[in-house]
Amino acid sequence: MTRIPRLNLGNEMGHACFRVFCGIVLSGFIALTYALGQIDDLRSAMLAAATFNAFGLAWLGVVGASLFTFKIRRIISILLDQALFAYALYLGGPALAPAIWGPVLMAIGNGMRNGPSFSRLSALSGAVFLSAAMWFSPFWHKLPLIAEGLVLSVLILPWYTQVLSKQIAQAKRKFKLRAAQFEFASKTDSLTGLLNRSGFFVALENLLADIETKSIRGAVMLLDLDGFKAINDTCGHSAGDAALKEIGMRLMRYLSNGDRVARIGGDEFGIALVDTASHEAVEQLAQELIEAIAAIRIPADAGLRLGASIGICLLPDERFTNSSAIMEETDRLMYQAKRAGKNCFRSSRVLAATENCV
Repeated sequence: MTRIPRLNLGNEMGHACFRVFCGIVLSGFIALTYALGQIDDLRSAMLAAATFNAFGLAWLGVVGASLFTFKIRRIISILLDQALFAYALYLGGPALAPAIWGPVLMAIGNGMRNGPSFSRLSALSGAVFLSAAMWFSPFWHKLPLIAEGLVLSVLILPWYTQVLSKQIAQAKRKFKLRAAQFEFASKTDSLTGLLNRSGFFVALENLLADIETKSIRGAVMLLDLDGFKAINDTCGHSAGDAALKEIGMRLMRYLSNGDRVARIGGDEFGIALVDTASHEAVEQLAQELIEAIAAIRIPADAGLRLGASIGICLLPDERFTNSSAIMEETDRLMYQAKRAGKNCFRSSRVLAATENCV
């Protein structure tokens, strides 16, 4: 709650200082124009500059003392800025015509800093004050088409800038959305909707970071299906794809929030478990996954059965401190399970090597 006013005050004070700087530049421009013989009524032109400078200095005090609310200060400053610029053009005539950038710049700047509503107020008030100044000015009254062009520039350019800014902002949002969709697609398996190999390595790195910073336990499983090739060969790839989808859904049912499962490739799945209760709980989960996969039936051939061989790397373990070492260990343990008879698991626990193969 306290940070927003500070940021607003910083921007507002910077704008107030910039106004004073513009007043000094305007005074210097008037002096130069007079020296070049372009101003006949120096007194009127200097009166306009002095008025603008007095307002700039006074507004420093208003902002510094935080008088009124921020919204009211913005509205007052917008109206006075535009009124004083119109007054300067009224007194200076053609000599101050180059200062027409002032009302336009203020309208655009108000939109960029404070939003489109302030930009519209600045542009509209600038056009109204400028129209009145040029109507009552003997010089500008003689050049109605030029005067109309200047007024329209104050009104149209800021509004057009707002439209462009909105379109640019929309384009940036669309680009970010597409980038996010592309990143998601690059880390997701198109068949099962699970993470792919690339996404799983990202999850693995996050798991290692959590284990190091939060001092929690975790585990990584590598699961390879047994009997999957027979389904593809006998029933076709559509039946194999359906089986992979079913396996993905069953694996997800057994995982907690924060755990990640991926289809590493082919009929191989990876699982990253976060904040596990114990090593025994991880091994119990592995046994439940094996039983869940074994319960799957293939509609096209009831005689076909699926199994799973699982390698488990329990963490933390000083022997395996990076993702490559962990994946090598889970792969080695998974092949140990296959050689032991399939449909079982092996873990990195030194005394584990549970012998519950079917």
